Parts: sequence; C-alpha cells; structure tokens
Amino acid sequence: WLSVAQQMSLRGEAAAWLSTPVWTAHVRSRHYGASLCAGTLAVRCKRSCLKLARVSIGGEAEAVASGSGSARRFVAMVSEARVDGEVLEDKTFVARKSPPPRFYEFAPQDVLAVRLTHVRVETEQLADYIVATVAAGENTFQQLALSVSELHGHASSMRWIRNPRTQHLNEGKRAHDDDMLKAKIGEAEMSDVGADLDAALVDAAFRVRPQTLSKVAASAGGWHVFLVDDAVHALKVQRVRESTERRFVRKISKLGFSQPASSSHANELPQLQEQTYFIATMGCQANKADSERMAGELERAGFHAAANELAAQVVVFNTCSIREHAETKLYGVLGVHAARKRCDARVQLLVAGCVAQQEGEALLRRVPELDVVLGPQYANRVGELVSHSLASGAQLCATAPAHIGEDLALPRRASAVTAWVNVIYGCNERCTYCVVPATRGLEQSRSMAAIRAEIEQLAAQGIREVVLLGQNVDAYGRDLAPRQTFSELLEHVHEVRGIERIRFMTSHPRYMSARLIAACARLPKVCEHFHVPFQAGDDDVLRRMSRGYTAARFLRIVAAIRDAMPDAAISADAIVGFPGETDAQFERTLQLMDAVRFDLVNTAAYSPRPNTPAATWDAQLTEDVKQARLAAINAKVREHAAERSARLLGSLQEVLVEARNPKNAREVSGRTRGNRLAFFEGELDALLGKLVIVRITETHPFYLRAERVAEHDPW
Repeated sequence: WLSVAQQMSLRGEAAAWLSTPVWTAHVRSRHYGASLCAGTLAVRCKRSCLKLARVSIGGEAEAVASGSGSARRFVAMVSEARVDGEVLEDKTFVARKSPPPRFYEFAPQDVLAVRLTHVRVETEQLADYIVATVAAGENTFQQLALSVSELHGHASSMRWIRNPRTQHLNEGKRAHDDDMLKAKIGEAEMSDVGADLDAALVDAAFRVRPQTLSKVAASAGGWHVFLVDDAVHALKVQRVRESTERRFVRKISKLGFSQPASSSHANELPQLQEQTYFIATMGCQANKADSERMAGELERAGFHAAANELAAQVVVFNTCSIREHAETKLYGVLGVHAARKRCDARVQLLVAGCVAQQEGEALLRRVPELDVVLGPQYANRVGELVSHSLASGAQLCATAPAHIGEDLALPRRASAVTAWVNVIYGCNERCTYCVVPATRGLEQSRSMAAIRAEIEQLAAQGIREVVLLGQNVDAYGRDLAPRQTFSELLEHVHEVRGIERIRFMTSHPRYMSARLIAACARLPKVCEHFHVPFQAGDDDVLRRMSRGYTAARFLRIVAAIRDAMPDAAISADAIVGFPGETDAQFERTLQLMDAVRFDLVNTAAYSPRPNTPAATWDAQLTEDVKQARLAAINAKVREHAAERSARLLGSLQEVLVEARNPKNAREVSGRTRGNRLAFFEGELDALLGKLVIVRITETHPFYLRAERVAEHDPW
C-alpha cells in the first residue's frame, strides 16, 4: 500500500497519511466520490489515479467506473484494480458514502445567523439511528426530531439565531447587521443564543455547511443531532477607492448642478424618478430567473419598476458571458446610462451576472460610472448592495464565493402562468470550453422543503407550470448530506395542488439515469420533454471537451427515453468548430443528429472564453470554417424539426395558454407538453392559464397552428 501511495503521489499529487485504529483508503475524484475501507493507509488522489476495473457486489461481478457514488454502505470485493497498469492484490473493501465537501471555506464569524433544527438525545447510538433513518429516506429530520422530543421529553426546535461571535463587532457594524437581519428575516423570528442552547451545539452550527445533517456531543451529556436549514452570511464586498471624477460628480449633484460637459445630454433625458429600478436581462433561463429574484429584492427594499428605462434610479444589467463579445455588448449599452450618472450621482448603475463575476474590479476601473458589480451568487442581496452604495458613494465589487441563502423576498414573476424555480446553483463540471463553473461557482442544492414551499406559494398565486432550473439538474442533491437525487425531488414536488405541469432543464448525459427516466414516465405532471445537450458526435472531441460520455452512451440515453415515452420530445445543444475538430469529426456530429432526429437543437460556433483550457489550445479553427459548419448544422436542425412537427399534424394536443399572439390579437399562444409553441384562436382573458385541447392543423419547424376542440378545466 505504501508503494501504491507513492505512485499516486507522483501522478496525482496525492497526500497520504496513516489512520488509526481503522486503516482506510479514500478515493475522491473530480467527478465521482467514494470511500473505500481497506487497510492501514488513507489516500487522497485525483481522478484516474486509482481505477477499479472489476468489482463484485454481493458476489456478482460487474464493471464499474471509478468512484461511482452510492448512498448506502455496501461490501465490495475488488477482484482487480490497477494503478498505472500494475495489478494490485485483491482486497475486501467496505465502501461508505463520503460526506460532501465544504465548497466554500468560511470563518464562523462570517455567518450572521442560522436557521437551526435540532434535537438532543441520550446516546450516540440514537443519534446515529436518526442520521441513518434520514439518510435512508424513511423520514425527514424535522419529523423525526419532533417524534423523538415527544417520546423522550427533550426539546426540539427550529428557529433563526444570531451568531454570538458578532458581539465583538463595533456598535455601528452590529447595528447595521441587526437592521439587515430584521429586514430580511423579521424580528419576531430572530432570537439571540439563550440558556436553552448548548454552547457546543451553537459552536458547531456556525461552522457547518447548510443542509448537512450533523451530530455533536452535548456539553452536559448526550448528543445533539442538528441541521442548519439556512444561513445568512456577511456580505463579502470589496470597496474600490472613489475616483476624483466620481467624487466631483457626487458633490456637484448634491448641490443641484449638472456636470457642464454633460448638460446637453441632461436636456435630452427624462427626469429621474427616485426609488425606481429597471433590469435588462441578457442570456439564459438562469439569468431570467435571477432577474426575477433581483426585482423582488429591490421591491422589498422600497423600489418599484420604472416605466422608462432612462428615468430609473437603479439600472441593473444582468449579463451573460457564454459567448464571445459579451463584454463589448455590455459596454455598448452602458453608454447612455454612464452619461446619466455623470449628470446625476443619484443614478445607480449595477452590472450583475456572469460578465460581472468574470471581470470583477476590472469593470469598475474601466467604467468609473458603475456603482456595483455583483456575481450571480449575490442576486438576492442586491437590495443591501444598493443601500451600501447609496450610503458610501464608493464603487462596490461583490464577487467572492458565498453560500446562497434562501430568497426572503418573493421574485417578481414575468409570467402569470409559468415560473422558473431554481433547484441547484452552480456547476462542478469542468468542460474545457465552458466559463460557467468560473462564473456561477460550485454546486449548491436547495433543500426539498424550500423548493416545495416555493412551488406551493406559486400555486397559490395561480401559476400552473413550474420549470425546475439548474446548470446540471441531474446533479441535484449530491452535495447534500444525506444525499438526495433529482428523481426524489420530482416525487416530492409532484403532488403540489394547483400545479399542472412540471418541466426541468438542463440535464447532463453523464448523469442521466434509468431511475430519472422512469420517474418522468410515471409522474403524470412531468412533461414529456428532455433537454440533454450532446455538444458533439465524435468521441475524441467529447473527450477533449471533458464531457465524460461517448456518442454511443448518448444514443443509449435517447433509446431509453423513447422506450419509456415514445412521443417524448428531445432537444439539445451543440457546438461546432471546437479546436482541432476535423471535417470527419464534424460529420459524425451530423450523423448523430440523423440517428436521433431532435425536436430542436440550440447551436453555436465555438468561441474562446476567458479562463477556459480550450481557449489556450493550438488548432483554433478559422471563422470561415466555423460559420460554414454552423450553416450546415442549422440546416440539419431545421430539417429534423420540421419532420418532428409534421408527425403531429391532425393529432390532439394539450396546450397551456400563456399569452396573446403578438402578431395576431385574435389568437392566443401556449406550449404543448412536448414544448412546441402553438397558436390558435381564442380570448386570452378566458383562456389564460387554462389547459386546452386543440387539433393541429398546420405544422412548421418551430411552431404549430391549431384549432380548439375542447377545454380541460380542472378548476
């Protein structure tokens, strides 16, 4: 084992150490995790350092990928394992589920408050029983804590508590934090640490990552089992020194004057409306959801939506950096608002989203008129940041990694019928072309209880369809302790009354499972639509993209979906012109598309993004080659989309009415369960939010025309 550890250290930069009394070997890779108890040595290594080629579970041999995660203990006999080609001696391992890593290091004093659920029990065995029961999915911790407290007479509680470590803060800082907590949480729900809370429990609660079921020995005997349901972390904001120009503008604005150089612009602009905001959204569904959350936070802070963008006091640009030239586009739209800022320092200009996270302080230096730059992880703290900026006059940069707490203000929904619901933030994948992990951070799953509570609230507001969002929804729950799965989440939210449809996006082929497909087929509210990006059809290109699957694996996923749901719609994303992609490799992408016949594929020519490995590689393709391939793949997309639409001609489809047809006031529009846009005649006031049965009368590649047949109105 020592020689094995040395080999691992040389190749995988492993750290090896002796462990007593039980000798263990821990293997945690970048994409998979497992703990293997074997001998006297614990080894941590990177991906591909140790590969289990064949494993027998319960006496049956099967091939597995290194580190496939399991939520339960199992005994495995390693019949063959290799390190750098050398066969190791057979060993019997007891594999245990590893706890999720703490994604973001934080000091206990960085946590202002936690919402804590806990129960005290007499023995460690009972504490372990509670943890094991919750891990097995047999009961929730909240229910178990209540039952145990009633049975044994020990208190169980769930409440917000302030961090006693913040007592040392100066009076002004503590008063500010207290005001913020009261505004976010409510004074009635907040309490200080009292005599009823054990010091050992409090200390542990402010050190543990939220949504990690834990235990700690009680100071006076017994054990605490506890769960931090949510936490409010202190804002990590960098204050940029105010420039002379900004200081001058702020001073003359307070005196009621305009800056002379900008006075002509001031005459052309509408008068500023105080306490108003405007949010411009660029990019994906995640950005749209974040904009709704920011709008809710700004309204909670006392602002209201502006009728005119050029009259708004607070202007937020929620940006996307997934494509090249995103930064240039931002600078283009900032110009007129920078002129407004030079005329009136009351104007607050914010850049949020992925460009903000990517550029950070560089944005503030390049555009001195900007007030705040904030990454996606601070979307639900935008009200606090605006207040800081207005009070200080300084430029603020909030891009440090942070725990994303639950929204304490209702998002301002753009639709009265369908709503985005975030289930997991961030992404742990490391695709070589993608900037998302660097801009949206590591994975943070929300709790099932919080997600269901939000959906129940949406149903009460009249929302009929929810779209569960994540950069990789299939990864949901793997960062929680105990682990949970996305299929379990679908089961948990499916029975919310009033919600008629559930969609989700985006799925990753590496994590699409038979269990998830079966759940989608079994649950009637889950729509028959899967968005599973394949990105390329050539295995070598997929390997260099670090996608973690082959074209054959993707085709097996498609076959499994269509076996379970023959009429299911499948959409995807694809990239052409990846560095080094040959004509033959591109042809294999087209061949995969021919084999699948997608309902829709979102296509893009590869563009180098900052801080991604592929951007630094040689063999970058010319723009002419990229555009030629993009034209070819788009022709294929249109051909297959037309074919998939044509099969619906004359069929009856259920459509959820969402809006009026902007091109024909006599028609309404909505989507089929397969996510095809459909138009038909009808009165919006009578049909909005209703499920309507229509017959398809005309098909086009990306939309349908229909006539109303009958209405299904369960209300």
